[in-house]
Amino acid sequence: MQLFFSQSRTAPGYSLAAWFILWTLFSEGAPALGFAFSVESIVGDDWRFEGVSVVAGSERPGHYALDVNVDMVELPGERGVVSGIHLGCDALRMDDDGWNCPAGRLSSDSSPIGAQEAAWSGRWTHDGRLSVEVPRLRVADGTISATLEYEAAGWALDIAAHRVSVAAAHRLAEAQVVPASWALDGYANGRLRLQGVEGIGQADLELVVDRMAFASPDGNQAAEDLVLRVDLGARVRGDRWRFDGKLRWPSGALYSAPLFVDAGEAPLTIDLTGVFEPARGRLQLDSAAASIEQAFTLTGAGHFTLDPWAVSDMTLAAHSDDAGTAFGLLLQPFLIGTPADDLEVAGRVGFVLHFDDRGIEQAGLTLNRLSAVDRRGRFALHPSDGSVAWQRDGAGSVSSLTTEGVSLFALRSGAFAADATFVGDQLTLVSPIVVPVLGGEVALDAFTLSGALVEGARPTWSASASVKAISLDQLTRELQWPPFSGSLSAELNDMRYREELLEVGGGLRLAAFDGEIRVSGLRVRDPLGVAPIVTADASMRGLDLEQLTRTFSFGLIEGRLDGDLDALRLVAWEPDRFDLHLYTPPGDKTRRRISQRAVENLTELGSGIPAGLSVSLLGLFEEFGYSAIDLKIALRGDAASIDGLARDDGGYYLVRGSGLPRIDVIGRNRRVAWKDLVERLREIQVEQAKIE
Repeated sequence: MQLFFSQSRTAPGYSLAAWFILWTLFSEGAPALGFAFSVESIVGDDWRFEGVSVVAGSERPGHYALDVNVDMVELPGERGVVSGIHLGCDALRMDDDGWNCPAGRLSSDSSPIGAQEAAWSGRWTHDGRLSVEVPRLRVADGTISATLEYEAAGWALDIAAHRVSVAAAHRLAEAQVVPASWALDGYANGRLRLQGVEGIGQADLELVVDRMAFASPDGNQAAEDLVLRVDLGARVRGDRWRFDGKLRWPSGALYSAPLFVDAGEAPLTIDLTGVFEPARGRLQLDSAAASIEQAFTLTGAGHFTLDPWAVSDMTLAAHSDDAGTAFGLLLQPFLIGTPADDLEVAGRVGFVLHFDDRGIEQAGLTLNRLSAVDRRGRFALHPSDGSVAWQRDGAGSVSSLTTEGVSLFALRSGAFAADATFVGDQLTLVSPIVVPVLGGEVALDAFTLSGALVEGARPTWSASASVKAISLDQLTRELQWPPFSGSLSAELNDMRYREELLEVGGGLRLAAFDGEIRVSGLRVRDPLGVAPIVTADASMRGLDLEQLTRTFSFGLIEGRLDGDLDALRLVAWEPDRFDLHLYTPPGDKTRRRISQRAVENLTELGSGIPAGLSVSLLGLFEEFGYSAIDLKIALRGDAASIDGLARDDGGYYLVRGSGLPRIDVIGRNRRVAWKDLVERLREIQVEQAKIE
């Protein structure tokens, strides 16, 4: 015999016949009788019963025995197979209200949760109410109890879990939350209540996971003594599930390289409310809030599609009243080994992100007295306020930041402000950023950046900057360098970066040592690479040698100096080629004097000799007059050539003397290894420091 039933319906004729037979056999006053029937299979849409048999009997009126056996049940949703099922009750009783089994037996030979041997009890009343209780099933090294209550108005199923092993439960789960190779420990206690009329109309879950631990084989993921509490409630309205949930993590430590969080110091809470529409594959978060106590709060809302997973609309907002704690917990671990891994951060910070189906559509950042100070004293951002806004499309609003200053080693700037717009992949400075420092100012006059926010794109930017009246006296004093007098001014116009090439199209102009230095054709290829290549030309006009040499133990020189640096090329920041010519400007009318020490160093530099005085008499004079200085150095790879003003005897003047006593510095060696020339330069001392 074979009977077929749909998943949601029972054949009405079969039900009436079965209850008529049971009522006839077990009605009060009926003689001792036996009853048995079997069904070869019962098949639903995605479930199957095989080998169903029912045996019922009565030895005396009012006392009955019932045995139900099922060879195999194929569970819906491909959840596995249960075999060798036996349900029995040797003390089935009937009273005026209905049927009652106070002590039944339930067993199975095998199932997805293992073989079972359990007790059960149940009651069915004539008005259609049914209650069944299974107080103890062995599941995942723990126990589960279940209670079913059914009546015409609806049904309720309560399932309670006690000390269920997390590792064993994970092995039984359809979806593996962590890989099977991970070590897992801990246990769970909880309660699930399902209610409804036809289908599920309400679900409530309380779950506590205690002493949970896990570890990945590579050690990059680990947890110890985690305690988690989950509370979830859901209500069905039509085809929509409205839910609210809470997660509490009060204790335990979690490591996910490089993050380490100890909930004992920073407990985590998460709250969610929303609507789930399974038929439409949609999820709506009405509100979501995650909070790490005393450190960070994240809130959000949005709409999502589930197959495939995608964001259709979402807003996230985060805020921290203690930016230092948030930085140490969430950001600092990612910065280990970088210059920012030893920052002391303070103040308040917040950000907001809005997503649509194309990705991030808007972003905002607010700062309130935010500061970041390097504990090693290398750099600092002093208390700063403002807001930064970015949007993907449109005109864009102006972002404004103000700060009390920045520091770089011993140098600290004054307060300044910055205004810019961020739209799409482009940042544009609205007005110059003027930074007061060292009695003068450094200004970023114009700046435009594009391509930095586009994946796979190569960023490009252009800028102009200037330096005005920076005090060299203050600069050298703050940095504890040998003192220089005067001021420094400079202009960098038309700087551009594109295709890994940095160019200063307008050149660089510096005012220093009462003269002017110009750099033209400055180009840096692959500036962030392993071996950047720098090319440039430069000229120096009218430099005051007294200012330049006053501090150097090289020796004091008075007068003016011009210079030309042509075809400079640096490879990996090391000189590879240049032509340098330093000389006294034609027509210079200033006083020209050179000290004995300077004569000695120039002589050593050119491997030449002083002429005009004997070596023994040289020490009797402190300084000498000169008519011209001339030094030419040409570098080609590892070799350098040295030259000066030509002499008839084949040598060259580095210094051509004048007046009495007269001394000339004459060079004889025209070629020298570059490393030897560098060593000679390194012997020149600046007070107590060498030029490196």
